[in-house]
Amino acid sequence: RPPKKNFVEVTELTDITYTSNLVKLRPGHINVVLVLTDNSKNILLSKFAKEVYSFTGSLTLHFSFLNVDKHIEWMDALLDFAPEALKADGDEEDAGHKMDYTGYVLALNGHKKYLCLFKPVYTGEDLDGKSSEEEGGASAGGARSRSGSREEQHTRKAMPRSRSTSTLQIHHKLDRLGLWMERLMEGTLP
Repeated sequence: RPPKKNFVEVTELTDITYTSNLVKLRPGHINVVLVLTDNSKNILLSKFAKEVYSFTGSLTLHFSFLNVDKHIEWMDALLDFAPEALKADGDEEDAGHKMDYTGYVLALNGHKKYLCLFKPVYTGEDLDGKSSEEEGGASAGGARSRSGSREEQHTRKAMPRSRSTSTLQIHHKLDRLGLWMERLMEGTLP
């Protein structure tokens, strides 16, 4: 179904909106929740809106965001009920390190106690300006020529990351979200 509006309505998930957005969600409806921080809020909300816009025509989908800076306990408690969701890719949290949930997206249905988790995968550009997908495979026409010497490339890779690079990486955390949303709507997610 095509979108009815030219924008995406995204509600902040708080202790006040929790009941109406999750607990009293009607059967068959799903709330898609973006997890973000104060620092990543503007970047991720903009990217989230672009990625989910084509799904806004569905009457069964609702969109929210959760600020993990304010509600880290809720996120930890939720994922304690579904430890297999975090360990699906073999990622285990180190005992001394805090988990970074920025860019995670949860598909939740409080009525059925349904949880499906999107974990961000960085697919954007590296410091050389090439996308990680370009780097990953050889082209059909043979080897690609690269500008600059190996020393220049090594020097550029060794530079510390700038603020703009980290902003770029935050932006690219939701690159695969559209595909995940398609699979969610098809019912083919595990």
